Amino acid sequence: MATGAKIIAESLKQQGVDYMFGIVGFPVGSIAEEAQKAGIRYVGMRNEQAASYAAQAAGYLTGRPQACLVVSGPGVIHALSGLANAKSNCWP
Repeated sequence: MATGAKIIAESLKQQGVDYMFGIVGFPVGSIAEEAQKAGIRYVGMRNEQAASYAAQAAGYLTGRPQACLVVSGPGVIHALSGLANAKSNCWP
């Protein structure tokens, strides 16, 4: 049976995602595990802001969107700067 985490991971892989940067927390740990099973390289980071900047830099270097995995609440707020930077530079 496919779980939500498995569907997310397989969808990301089908879209060409090779890297996932983030911090594993209770609600998203299964997504990181399934991503690794799908062949996506998970890179653990020290904070969400660093993860979002790493994901946008990898997107710029590869020409394809990469993934940033953070927990809800403060994790999302800390990740916004990297997402905004990628959007303003028109990077994948």
